[in-house]
Amino acid sequence: MQAPYLHRDELRARIVRLPRASIGLYPTPFHPLRRLSRRYGVGMFMKREDLAGPGTISGSKTRLSEFILGQALADGATHVITQGADLTNSGMQFAAACRVAGLEPILFLTRDVARHGELTEYRGNLLLNKTMGVETHHLTVTGAGAWEGGEDADRLAEAIRARREELEAEGHRVVVVPTGGAHPDGFVAHALTFIEMLDQAEAQDAELHFVFHTIGTGTALPGMLAAKLATGSSVAFRSIAINAYDEDGWISPSVIVERTKAVLRSIDVPVPADEVIRSEVDVDERFIGEDYAVPSRASTEAIQELARTEGVFVGPVYTGKGFAGMLDHIRSGRVPSEANVAFVHTGDTANLFESLSVVGDVTAPPVGR
Repeated sequence: MQAPYLHRDELRARIVRLPRASIGLYPTPFHPLRRLSRRYGVGMFMKREDLAGPGTISGSKTRLSEFILGQALADGATHVITQGADLTNSGMQFAAACRVAGLEPILFLTRDVARHGELTEYRGNLLLNKTMGVETHHLTVTGAGAWEGGEDADRLAEAIRARREELEAEGHRVVVVPTGGAHPDGFVAHALTFIEMLDQAEAQDAELHFVFHTIGTGTALPGMLAAKLATGSSVAFRSIAINAYDEDGWISPSVIVERTKAVLRSIDVPVPADEVIRSEVDVDERFIGEDYAVPSRASTEAIQELARTEGVFVGPVYTGKGFAGMLDHIRSGRVPSEANVAFVHTGDTANLFESLSVVGDVTAPPVGR
């Protein structure tokens, strides 16, 4: 028998009991995309996690950082080490969050030199990290090797271990946050994103039918999905992947299921059968393009269309591909006409200032579909 659903206020009350640092500016805005809504005959809204703060350029990892750093502070931590590609949005957001929380951030960043060239200048998130004075270590890798195991991953893990041991020998306490902020303490954060969207949609006399977002390291969906299950919402999620989501890979739908179960347990909500959770996971891998952090024609056109109709910017690595996927679902009829859809803008804007191998030619005249 289905346990009684939670009211949003009760769910929110359970979440705010957890250790949390005050980092971002919440609730983040939720607004209609009026011109695109008229163009496509659906109600389009955007949830602006890119405006979460504390800096001008932000994203969805800021919510994660509040819970991860909140627990870190409760445990007496002094330093936070995290990792990612050299253009990482997550690393920059955690570095900014650490500055607010009074913790010392350390970044271990990888770069595929064969694809993106030698690092000769600071752009995008690297420039922001440099401005914040973040201790940064660079490793050269091939492709996304540091995510998927192998020698590159081993070298990265060893480098992080060595730095952690140095700090601990000096009497510091260190927390290590995996790539993309995929730390167990943070997954509950985006349950708040979901219930904020429901509240904000109702305030605008709109009922949400679909929530679209870009999925990479799988840190936003578990919390949102847990909140849907806890509250009995009928909203459907559509996740547009920017890397492979194979069951035998490092990230997969099964990983999302396990993380969702962990979130439900953390807020004392009965956990349904795995197949119930799995049925809610809809990952579309058609918009990855050639590879992670490589621009695609579809993402470039989506970036242009959004900017030229609504004056809103999404990025080339994550959110541009996610927005391209949403537009395709709408154009192809996978989203019924007159439905209301929300796109969660998870950040990525700083990557518009990256190299052309990452950004592509977003200034070119749009190509006809």
